[in-house]
Amino acid sequence: MADKNIFEELFLEAEKNNLQVLMDNALNEKDPDKKKVLMEIYTYAIGKKQKELLKNKEFVI
Repeated sequence: MADKNIFEELFLEAEKNNLQVLMDNALNEKDPDKKKVLMEIYTYAIGKKQKELLKNKEFVI
């Protein structure tokens, strides 16, 4: 952990978390700046999960 920066750790934790929890936290946040950050973390995490899904050879559009 010492050789990773705080943002890398944050994104790794976001990928591990339930996306619904991230979205709920973002939607219920009162502070607009915090809300933006939480939404960006959610967007990042869902994008990573979508990339993994699209790599799956069994996935068909």
